[in-house]
Amino acid sequence: MATIRRSIYWTVLTSAGDPTALITKAVSTTDFTVTSSTPTSIVIEVPRAMIKNRWAATIQGTLSPGDLGTDIEWVVEGLGNKHFEHMVTIGEGMPEGSLYDHGIPAAVAKIAMKFFGRKEIRHLANVLDRGEFVHAIGVGNLGGKMGIVALTDNRLLFLEKSIGSENLVEFALGSIGALSLGKKMGGETLTVTHSGTNVTITTLQHGQGDAIARKFRELSEKPAAVTGAVTPAADPIAQIERLAGLRDKGILTEAEFQTQKTQLLLNL
Repeated sequence: MATIRRSIYWTVLTSAGDPTALITKAVSTTDFTVTSSTPTSIVIEVPRAMIKNRWAATIQGTLSPGDLGTDIEWVVEGLGNKHFEHMVTIGEGMPEGSLYDHGIPAAVAKIAMKFFGRKEIRHLANVLDRGEFVHAIGVGNLGGKMGIVALTDNRLLFLEKSIGSENLVEFALGSIGALSLGKKMGGETLTVTHSGTNVTITTLQHGQGDAIARKFRELSEKPAAVTGAVTPAADPIAQIERLAGLRDKGILTEAEFQTQKTQLLLNL
């Protein structure tokens, strides 16, 4: 029987400490086993567990230096549909703030994420690419299924709520012809026009669809603004210092400061 492979990207921040030690400790809180580890690789075995409806799997991580710390490319191989769930399980044992968060906590803090908890949010992080940043987020219904709607700097995606399921619908920003917002008493809708067809995400809470649509327009207009610019880009370090001053004055929260700081560091 052929196995399924999934790739997942993590970044362990420099401030967190030794990534191999952190991961080994996190795995020790599960029924998984670290079978080998070096400074550049780690292998984890997931045992078959019938009571958990879980097939056995092998998780191999390749570690390399990155801009924010240590980048890890995970390859999860096994049967079934719990590849992402395995990584959520390991992630639950990692120290708070040790992993690059893709801007998700700051996006979530701006809205009420009903029906979704810590594991679902970690699940979202596992389907993002290295360095991909979430600008706006919501909860909606697509095709009769509830899921997380997230707008990143690369795409608009819809991720089903179920951890066991890996159903993901995504639209590259460049492929979206229009993103239309509708408002009703029961919530907001987003209609995505792409390749001559329309897909509608319904029952977004009031304000969630609006925030996504506004940010989409901003991201869509950014290339034109950059093309016409003639002034040099501001020094990222100077910008971080300015943001720190705004934080110290109470104009920015610590979460907002950290999110913008991370974005600037990625551009260095």
